[in-house]
Amino acid sequence: MKTYSFDCRRASTERGAGRLTVLLLLAFAAAIVYVVLIYVPIYQGNEAMQIATAEILHRGALQNLKDDDLRAQLKEKARESGLPDNHRIELWHEGRGLVAKISYKHRVSFVIYGYDWPFEISVKDSGL
Repeated sequence: MKTYSFDCRRASTERGAGRLTVLLLLAFAAAIVYVVLIYVPIYQGNEAMQIATAEILHRGALQNLKDDDLRAQLKEKARESGLPDNHRIELWHEGRGLVAKISYKHRVSFVIYGYDWPFEISVKDSGL
């Protein structure tokens, strides 16, 4: 009968060699969470302004409000939605309906880098 002998020593891995992969994975996950925490509030503010603009234009077209009143309501909603102060609001009439275009640049700042993210919200209401 043949006997087998086993070597109980570890193969050629050193203690702690697998930690680099885990640390890189954790750093990548933290970077993703950081980016999400920066972009989600900006996106939510943009969506809230899009919905509010549609409602204001619809109400303005139905009630035949003046452009100055609509512009004041849009500026107030822009402040509430967290839009930057450098936004530009354009209003014009197309037949009985109203069209609004709001454009702005939101400053996104990372740890070592920052840039201006341009947005443009265009809403058209037929007035019906």
